[in-house]
Amino acid sequence: MKDVFIVADNILSPLGSTTVENFAQLTKNVSGIQQHSDAAISAEPFYASLLENSNGFIDEVQKSSYTKFELLLISSIKIALQNIEINTGDSKTVLIISSTKGNINLLETEKYDSQLRKRIALHHSSRLVADYFHFVNRPLVVSNACISGLLAVLTGMRLIRSGWYEHAVVVGADVISKFVLSGFQSFMAISGRPCRPFDADRDGISLGEAAGTIILSCSPKYANGIRISGGATGNDANHISGPSRTGVELGQVINTALQEAGVPASGIDFIS
Repeated sequence: MKDVFIVADNILSPLGSTTVENFAQLTKNVSGIQQHSDAAISAEPFYASLLENSNGFIDEVQKSSYTKFELLLISSIKIALQNIEINTGDSKTVLIISSTKGNINLLETEKYDSQLRKRIALHHSSRLVADYFHFVNRPLVVSNACISGLLAVLTGMRLIRSGWYEHAVVVGADVISKFVLSGFQSFMAISGRPCRPFDADRDGISLGEAAGTIILSCSPKYANGIRISGGATGNDANHISGPSRTGVELGQVINTALQEAGVPASGIDFIS
């Protein structure tokens, strides 16, 4: 199988506009989670990691053409492309967009009609982003709840290995709205303080908004030793919102990924 390398990346979050900036803040134990009071999102104060001004990442003249969600996608891609000579207009380059909700927040502020129905569709946003960068191929959309980002990366890997493409620009973003926050609140899943993962006293999660880009390529020209060696996906078919209680299906997916990568379980250093 072809080697698929990670040749560029970006993280755009409240902690910074590049991967380096975000990592530096994490090493300083800086958190983007703050308490917010925004009646448009929640009647009660809530903790979340919100981008104060996503429009600041794009030229003033282009603000009116795109939503916050689309601006995040465009901005993250622009930064990731800065130090690599991949031609987005090449027929061997594909754009893959990952999101769980996209422009769903527009339902809260706009009148629902045929125009809005088109505007909230993920394929419409993906076309706008693709046109901005002059991609010649139709962009792909991966929207599959919490695994959307990882599944988009695996999709890019498989498309490159298939020989259809040589490069894949994989980008994902989500923004927080009343619809999104209230959904997690209805599950009583939101913590009343900044989240404490892996803590015995954890009492919920904290939501955040950000964008991230990973650029994949099979070209030896861009090989830097960082590659995607294997991956797998599956479906528990257990419950609309709950995974299998036995973990058998998850175990099968992990084993499949290990086998494809040719890596023993003992060779794994980090699990996310």
